[in-house]
Amino acid sequence: MARSKDREVTPWVHGVVSTPLFTSGVVYLGGVGLGTIEDLGHTVPLEMLGIGSVGGVIAAATSRFLRTSGRGRSRRARWFHTAFTGIWTGAAAAWMNWVGHGTPWTLTSAATIAAATVVIAPFYGIDRFLRGEEIAEQWAKEEAALSKPLTDWQDMFASVGARGIEVEGKEKTHNGYQLTLTFTETDYDGLLPLLKRLEMKARLRTGSLTLKPGSHAAEAFLSVSTRNVLAEHVELDDSDHPITINEPLTLGMLESGEPIELLMRQNSVLIAGQKGSGKSVTLHVLISLLTRCVDAVVWMIDMASGHTAKRWIRPWVEGWKDKDGNTIDRPLLDWVATTEEEAVRLLEAAHAIGDQRAKTARGGKLIPKPERPAIIVITEEGSDLMAWSTAAIKPKTRGIKKGRKAAIDYVDVVQRGTGPNTGGGEIDSQYDTTIGLRFRKKGEGQYVFPDFYHQVNLASLPGNGAAYIRTPAMNPEEPPQKGRFAYVNDDEDSTAIEEMAVARTRIRPDLDAEAAAIAAQYGYKNRWSDSDRIGWLLEAFDLEAPAATRTSAAGTSTMQAAPPAPPTTSTGGPGAGGPGQPRILPSNLGDLPSAEDYLQKYGTGQPPADSSNSTPAASPPGPNEADIKAAVAKALAEAERLTQQAAESHQATQEKEADKKKSRTHHRKAEVFEMVRDAGPEGTTIDACIKKLEQQYPTEKPPTRQSISNWFAAEPNIIQPGGSKTPYLWADPDHPAPTEAPDDDRDVPQALKGDDLELLCHAVELVVSTQFGSTSMLQRKLRIGFAKAGWLMEQMAARNIVGPADGAKARDLLIRPEDLDTLLTQIKNEGN
Repeated sequence: MARSKDREVTPWVHGVVSTPLFTSGVVYLGGVGLGTIEDLGHTVPLEMLGIGSVGGVIAAATSRFLRTSGRGRSRRARWFHTAFTGIWTGAAAAWMNWVGHGTPWTLTSAATIAAATVVIAPFYGIDRFLRGEEIAEQWAKEEAALSKPLTDWQDMFASVGARGIEVEGKEKTHNGYQLTLTFTETDYDGLLPLLKRLEMKARLRTGSLTLKPGSHAAEAFLSVSTRNVLAEHVELDDSDHPITINEPLTLGMLESGEPIELLMRQNSVLIAGQKGSGKSVTLHVLISLLTRCVDAVVWMIDMASGHTAKRWIRPWVEGWKDKDGNTIDRPLLDWVATTEEEAVRLLEAAHAIGDQRAKTARGGKLIPKPERPAIIVITEEGSDLMAWSTAAIKPKTRGIKKGRKAAIDYVDVVQRGTGPNTGGGEIDSQYDTTIGLRFRKKGEGQYVFPDFYHQVNLASLPGNGAAYIRTPAMNPEEPPQKGRFAYVNDDEDSTAIEEMAVARTRIRPDLDAEAAAIAAQYGYKNRWSDSDRIGWLLEAFDLEAPAATRTSAAGTSTMQAAPPAPPTTSTGGPGAGGPGQPRILPSNLGDLPSAEDYLQKYGTGQPPADSSNSTPAASPPGPNEADIKAAVAKALAEAERLTQQAAESHQATQEKEADKKKSRTHHRKAEVFEMVRDAGPEGTTIDACIKKLEQQYPTEKPPTRQSISNWFAAEPNIIQPGGSKTPYLWADPDHPAPTEAPDDDRDVPQALKGDDLELLCHAVELVVSTQFGSTSMLQRKLRIGFAKAGWLMEQMAARNIVGPADGAKARDLLIRPEDLDTLLTQIKNEGN
């Protein structure tokens, strides 16, 4: 039977050489299985094996005899097929019974099956030749099964008016498949408007077809989405290890299955979407990644009264503590503006810093470092500011046009992509990355992606967090790609954002001294201590006084003293607000009365004159020196008493809160800790603990996953040596945590071989060529775990390639790029 293409659909099935070898391999594996069973001490029923073998040979020969019957079949060929089948199946069964009574682990048994394969293989070639027509018919059926969908698509193209389109191939993708098209009449631009009709013809959901241009005008690729990836949930990476802004940040997943990666260096971003489309959640995801960068600080303009920013600075305001028991002593966001006046200050400071950095730079684009971090200016709900404030538009325009070379970039979140929302055409033209979330009308896409009107339908996006994305890394000729951003729970009763803020406070850097000095001219120093400027924050958390400013080690005012939680009950001391009264920060008791105040009130031993008296009283004689000393002593004693009373009040409140929190702790906490102890070196997971509690106490509600996670985080003896997604281990002296083999003797270079040597060479090449020694960079580039990346870094430190670890900072590089080849040769020689 003739076939359209001279190829085998499944060539290995009838290969003259491959089929005998494959069959012999399967038979030998069966014998090995029998031998393994015997070696493990189990008894193989040899009588049943023999009976089954005989029955199998008879069944195989009979089946081949019946299958080769029919009109046009040669009788001699039929008997040859039957005899050949009986011979090779009989030989296989005999060998299996032989090794079943003996063992397959001998050279004799292996040589026997190899010799049988060599003898029988030529007869298989004859058998295949005699079945040539039957095999050709099978190939034709398989070929037709593959080509039928392609033929159907060609018919659908013609039915919607697209003539001369041929389907050359079909490839499977993460969300469906992709067709390779060749144009002979209708071109790329002519097919674009017909995609919606094609979706109707193919019975596909709206937006499931995406057309991409090929390498030449007569080629294109049609992506057919049969899986609604955009409606699926994408988890945010919950790890807290430091990263760098010089590497792409992963925000979610594209419809193709690839990650949404965004390099924030020299990249201004526009995020547009209607109310409720997921803009705030997307912004939370971006902030969660930016604040993990050791070389970036975040400035935020939040014109919605700080609605988004509050979640990230709440741990500082309320005096939360991290896992090590340290009080959060500074806000995670370095500067927040919620009014037009404050926003103008912030924008002018950003522009001034960019100008100064450009003047002092040696040329080229500035590379952010922990000692001179990038500044990311985020604007949330800034349409009113950009539409009406000319004072804000001027520094914003100059900053976004010139800031990228000075490591100052902008992220704008708007409800529409029109000029008044962004600040005009000059600003709109500077966005490198555009993200379009859901809108109610398709026409909104022309404002967000004006060059791709037919390819983009923002109204077809399935839900919150789904978006069209266009980044500088994507092919400029291709339309925006569809994807879904990761999810962060920003509900009022969830503390997921605050917990991330606590974990990131020690990671993000301070603004460098030079930039802080420039920003000080615009009010940077008092941004958190001026009560008029942070009124929105005081009102949100029911506070009456701001936190006290504290100068950091770098000489800037970026570190603020964190106010502990205000007292909840009144003790009668100063600052203890009663019912219906505003609370006062316990760390700021206000101005104590001076000695003069006390002298005026108590020094004479008489009450002050009543101002309602119409006849003024005679002036009493002035106090003598003894009276003054007594009054001063009394004033100081009173001041000390008030201070002591306030301290006792605050301590009592903290103890009461601790008792209340303790009383709310689940009564199975101790049992959960016992589960971790009993798990030994293998460890256990939170889900396993919850499942065990449900089995033991089916009528009780077990503690939540978040509660157990908090317990483990607060218990120093419970650790996760392999990273955040590995089992929990108990690390007390009676149950020491296992150490990884690669970590032994890290100070001494190990003589590596095989895969470890190759991996180390690859890591050395990455670190030396980029001059950036970071464990997180190795994790990302090499796709390895935290423990393995740390081991590689220590191996490089032992070879004096990188310096010792210094907290979250990148390692110092001790080798220059020009010495890389010599270094790699030395390392490879270690394995010889």
